[in-house]
Amino acid sequence: MIHDKRRFSVVLAALAVAFAPHLMRVPAFVAAFVCSAWGYALGMQYRGWAVPPRWLRVILALGCLGLVFAHYGRSFGRDEGVALLSLMLGLKAVESKSVRDMLALLFLAYFVVVTNVLYSQGLLMSAYMVLSVLAVTAALIHLHSARPTLAPDLRGGAVLLAQSLPLALLLFVFFPRLPGALWGVQDDRDEGVTGFSDTLEPGSVSSLSLSGEVAFRVDFFGPAPDRDSLYWRGLVLDTFDGSKWFRNLPFEAAEKIADLPTDRTEYALTVEPHGKEWLFALDLPVIAPRGTVLRSDRTLVSLRLVRSRMRYDLVSAPAAPAVEAAGSRWTALPEDGNPRARELALKWRGEGRGTRGLIAAALDLFREGGFVYSLQPGAMEGDIIDQFLFASRQGYCEHYASAMTFLLRSAGVPARVVVGYQGGEFNPMGQYLIVRQSDAHAWVEVWEDGRWLRVDPTSVVAPQRLSVGAEAVFSPQGQGEAVHEGLRALRRVGRFFQLGWDAANNSWNQWVLGFSHDRQRSLWQRLGLDPSTRAGAGKLAGLLALGLAVVLGTVFWYMLRSRRAHTDPVAVQYARFCRAMERAGLPRRPSEGPVDYAGRIGLERPELGPAAREIADAYVALRYGVRGDMDAFNRLVGEFIGRKM
Repeated sequence: MIHDKRRFSVVLAALAVAFAPHLMRVPAFVAAFVCSAWGYALGMQYRGWAVPPRWLRVILALGCLGLVFAHYGRSFGRDEGVALLSLMLGLKAVESKSVRDMLALLFLAYFVVVTNVLYSQGLLMSAYMVLSVLAVTAALIHLHSARPTLAPDLRGGAVLLAQSLPLALLLFVFFPRLPGALWGVQDDRDEGVTGFSDTLEPGSVSSLSLSGEVAFRVDFFGPAPDRDSLYWRGLVLDTFDGSKWFRNLPFEAAEKIADLPTDRTEYALTVEPHGKEWLFALDLPVIAPRGTVLRSDRTLVSLRLVRSRMRYDLVSAPAAPAVEAAGSRWTALPEDGNPRARELALKWRGEGRGTRGLIAAALDLFREGGFVYSLQPGAMEGDIIDQFLFASRQGYCEHYASAMTFLLRSAGVPARVVVGYQGGEFNPMGQYLIVRQSDAHAWVEVWEDGRWLRVDPTSVVAPQRLSVGAEAVFSPQGQGEAVHEGLRALRRVGRFFQLGWDAANNSWNQWVLGFSHDRQRSLWQRLGLDPSTRAGAGKLAGLLALGLAVVLGTVFWYMLRSRRAHTDPVAVQYARFCRAMERAGLPRRPSEGPVDYAGRIGLERPELGPAAREIADAYVALRYGVRGDMDAFNRLVGEFIGRKM
């Protein structure tokens, strides 16, 4: 059994810090087993419980392995590996009988800390991982120290981490990166949630109207457009089956534009992972960044599923030319259904209205027909367009966009539904725009005079939705309810800290997590260190060697300086004893340990033997044991030297 119970408790506390983030990730039986095993290990130390026999430990190990296979099946991935590693922490704890066993536990804890990056690489988790490494390192130092308190060992662990930072920074910037996900591992269950799907039906957008989840962030390389002009294009839906709109377009890449429009906006967009191929761009994108394709309908798609945060530079121009012609698919509707809407559209057409006149008629209907912008329009079945236009007259943006497109197509005008986001919140702390799921939106595009014209029926029903956003419109304050001034101030303070935290996370995402293979190569090229050229590769190798030499030299210099400044007092006193014996004509041999040396002194100088053995025993207790009395050792050496030999 381990003689120092306090040190075992410190090791177990460090294991708990390392394992804590996984407590809610692993299956319940894994968490229960680990906690129970640690509880039994503490009972072994403090209550004298017996160490489980070897046969029982083998059965426990096989049983844990069987439970993992029963829970996960034959697949082996991120979750399965973490579960097995967690079970090892529990199994190893109940068989720990020596310092070597505790060392194995702490080394396992380092692996457990690293597995956190497979779940989250955010700023908060990264800070917690640093804290976990500090706790495990301090426990490792405490395991080998004779100090009764943990505070000096925590400081020692912090010093070690600080010393490693220059080397870590050097490797982060210059060590070659591989393209793809971190560690080459990607789990489908790690995907985020997109603000919309590739279909549009009643409720598909309004369900996200008050969600504060971030969809993407935008950095403008110049003045940002007005908020009511911020239409973030996602998908174009061309087919209606009577209940929902969906995409049924053939894949056609847009032709490259020879000359970019002068009235353009340049920006960088960082999209959160959503597990699909679509991307977002300000109306209308004119170039396709690397790894993407610009379709003929001016939507942007990635060549691979967006399963990790992705940053890309874009150029958009509202007056970009159309690269497709309006075909029959843009007027296609089901053969029957919604007769009243069809009748109204034919009536407008019979009045001799052109495309502009039909658009104006639909907008006037929404403006003057008693329509309400609502998140809860009620269930709609059957002829949903007729129910919305002539019965409920309550709906969200998807209801208005769907109804207007149906009316225009019924009148023979090419029209389509576009889904994406509208607006965003400017963060003054980071000088970028935050687009949330609550900004999800749907609008209409109408073919006129050889180009697609954007028409947003929401602008006539709820114009404040475009100017201030859905969250402000549907919040109690936005609906006109009285709010106490103190509560307003509290909300402003909360918003300030929320934006500050988002700015910190965005900086972490851009400069640390976003430091990809491409950005690293771009940095090398700006520094003249492009490894694809012989000269650049030579400079890069020389710089790495120089940096590594500086870092290692600094560490060695600090270690030597620290050793000179903090000479071991135990070694100093024992050296005094050895010098005294050398003056007495009995020097210590190079191969002679303290116990053997004291024995030889007793044989050759019997009168000095008892004192020499006391000094040797005290030295061994201080140097190699966990208990020792430095004051007693100093006294013994002082009395020995003071004695006349």
